[in-house]
Amino acid sequence: MTTVYLVRHSETDFNRQGIIQSSKNTHLNTNGVNKVKVLRETIVSLGCDICYTSPLFRALETAFGLVADKCLIVNDNRLLDRDMGEYEGTPSKDFDHEKYWDYSLDSGDKGVEKLSHIYDRCKEFLDEVLEKNKGKKILIVSHNGPIRMMHHILHNTDLKKEKLRFDVPNCYFEKIDIE
Repeated sequence: MTTVYLVRHSETDFNRQGIIQSSKNTHLNTNGVNKVKVLRETIVSLGCDICYTSPLFRALETAFGLVADKCLIVNDNRLLDRDMGEYEGTPSKDFDHEKYWDYSLDSGDKGVEKLSHIYDRCKEFLDEVLEKNKGKKILIVSHNGPIRMMHHILHNTDLKKEKLRFDVPNCYFEKIDIE
């Protein structure tokens, strides 16, 4: 059996302030570091053979805090945060969540990365990583958009019905066993 652990990066000041980060390379805040320390206990007790992470600081710091002394950590650009185009650096309340999380609409205006593109890069990543790491415990540290998408890919949900709307707080953790 292969086991996948999905983890969203821990908290940054931008998260606390409700600012869209996208490609902004922000660091974890004190609360974020503390949340990683708590989650580390769970990850270490479950075991981990390899960790894949987004190369952005907030994800790297989360990954290193969780398993730096336990397993190899590999950066992968396919795990980068969703490109939020003109919304990067703006308040999250100004972003039309219903429009940009509707898989059927697949909107890409204002430079926002289309959901179909996130799906394609996450599916390619998962296919490759699962094939390469059969029977292993795989930790994946990424961002809200890719974590949501990988959750749906691994659970084989109907994206057109689910609309990708479920809560993915900072330091979100999900364990998925794959036969």
